[in-house]
Amino acid sequence: MARGQIEKRGQRRRKLKPVILIVTEGSQTEPKYFEHYRSRQTNIDIRVVGSRAKGGETDYLALIRKAVEYQSKNQLSASNGDAVWVVADGDVNYNIPDPIAAKDKLLSKALKMADAKGIHIALSNPCFEFWYLLHFQYTTKFFKDYPAVKNALIAYLPDYEKTGDVYLQLSERTADALQNAKRVEQYHLQNGNNKPFGIAVNPFTDIYQLVESLL
Repeated sequence: MARGQIEKRGQRRRKLKPVILIVTEGSQTEPKYFEHYRSRQTNIDIRVVGSRAKGGETDYLALIRKAVEYQSKNQLSASNGDAVWVVADGDVNYNIPDPIAAKDKLLSKALKMADAKGIHIALSNPCFEFWYLLHFQYTTKFFKDYPAVKNALIAYLPDYEKTGDVYLQLSERTADALQNAKRVEQYHLQNGNNKPFGIAVNPFTDIYQLVESLL
């Protein structure tokens, strides 16, 4: 079977393990992190599909369409215990007028499309690295963008770069990250925000929900 191809339901007679498909916008950071869960998990079949796009603003609708394509081609269904996740960033372009409202409009469309197809979105605002930061500290401080998060993260991972693999430096602190992500979520809920959070809610990450399903 070609690498990255998911065995279709019905291709073999033996019972297949439930599949958790993770579609990421990043081509390196997120795939490298989630690939580690494949080697430690035996009860579910974890598949990671990274985006080949480099740079540019997050295209939520394109990510959802890619997830729907894989979901359909590989006959994934919640009734079989399968789940499809899209991992994306807030990724606001502050160089356009009313940037948060513009991004929220795109996110709202993506959420509706995902909901109609039974696809989960794990959003991190402003970026995936906020999940990394929560392994080391709890914070509700506003982070404008990736450089702002990286500036905080390098206090704990001095040599951090997006192309690096830091899973082993994080893995023993996963429980802390899960707890801190939930605390951040509760903070925003107590301040009058409702789930699913929009881009105006900063910072937060839904990655904890995906990680809990992988453990």
